[in-house]
Amino acid sequence: MFKVKFADIGEGLTEGKVAEVLVKLGQEIKEGDALFFVETDKVNSEIPAPVGGKIANILISQGQEIKVGDVVIEIDDGSSAAEVTPVAEIKTKNEPIEENASVVGSTPVSNDVIASRATTNAAAEISNSGVKATPLARKIAADKKIDLSTIKGTGPHGRILVSDLDSAPVAVPNTNSATKTVVKSVDVDAPLSWDSIPMNGIRKATVKAMVKSQSENAAFTGMKNINITPTYDMRAMLKDGCESKGIKLTYLAFIVKAAAKVLEEMPNINVRIDAENNAILQVHNINIGIAVDTEKGLMVPVIKGANHLTIFEIANKIGELAKKARDGKLAMTEMKDATFTVSNFGSVGLDYATPIINSPESAILGVGTMTKTPIFVKDEIKAGWIMPFSMTCDHRIIDGGDAGRFLMKIENYLSNPALLLM
Repeated sequence: MFKVKFADIGEGLTEGKVAEVLVKLGQEIKEGDALFFVETDKVNSEIPAPVGGKIANILISQGQEIKVGDVVIEIDDGSSAAEVTPVAEIKTKNEPIEENASVVGSTPVSNDVIASRATTNAAAEISNSGVKATPLARKIAADKKIDLSTIKGTGPHGRILVSDLDSAPVAVPNTNSATKTVVKSVDVDAPLSWDSIPMNGIRKATVKAMVKSQSENAAFTGMKNINITPTYDMRAMLKDGCESKGIKLTYLAFIVKAAAKVLEEMPNINVRIDAENNAILQVHNINIGIAVDTEKGLMVPVIKGANHLTIFEIANKIGELAKKARDGKLAMTEMKDATFTVSNFGSVGLDYATPIINSPESAILGVGTMTKTPIFVKDEIKAGWIMPFSMTCDHRIIDGGDAGRFLMKIENYLSNPALLLM
């Protein structure tokens, strides 16, 4: 009998939340079959079985908090001796998780196929039994009379998610009864009401990190508009050639490369504070985090050794990490050890913002929306491209003058992008 224990799946995590139990009592499984989903502060991980056999006991349930060392499932593999297998020894696979129908974007639910609800008018109900879909998607489909067999699922193992229903045709019930339009009256003086939406792991981690950053750092933000017309022209020249090689060359790749080069020149920005020992730690590595906006919240995958990569390698890495972040498939190692962060809030339409430092880093570079505008060039007005930058620093160890010099060096590289290709 194997007793499977929950153990640390990365970065010193001591607990998790059972997002979904994927097996049933008495079920025959093979080694590697998924046992359950666990949600941590950083990722959602599918935990596979260490051995094959029959599920003898399930000691967890959906929504339950579990700690490292807890026995979660017992597997009868035919052995006589009781063995304990830590989950940490099993390779985990990250998958996106669908949300419960009762909340918005939080509680994961079972993947099991659930039969359609019985109604008094069976002819008007579409049978969606036998179709692999999440309970929330199934509930919405039942309410809207959507035939799930016509939908291609984009979730794990082809499972139909709520987002897959957006373009689905809605069936018209077959009924001879006259329909009436019912106008509901609204009581504008009704007392306040609300839906309680539990925070998912990513949101809880964001709350903790942002409060910690705001309470510990003496943050200030400096802003500068930079003429990136030369970078615009360089990207336009290289774009087609890059696409032919499968590389999506974005402006962010130029910015990350410029930041990495400036951090080499200004190691006093690539620092963190050791308050206990009244010391400043100057980090040798240049690992740049890129903030990615996802449906589940903000995630920050990390480009390791960005100063050693070419613009084209950085562009590939940005695309790869951003896709993993949005698909919920980032590994723990891909989200740790950042020394500096770049946040592209221009991608959501903002010109300026005051980004919050991602502790224990001491600075973050924010990038706003690029705008075509008249620019003076040698006393002549020409059309050019301006991009606003915002840099937030911890004033305890980075002074305003250093922040200004950093932005001026960024401007120098983006005004002379050929230097980034050297």
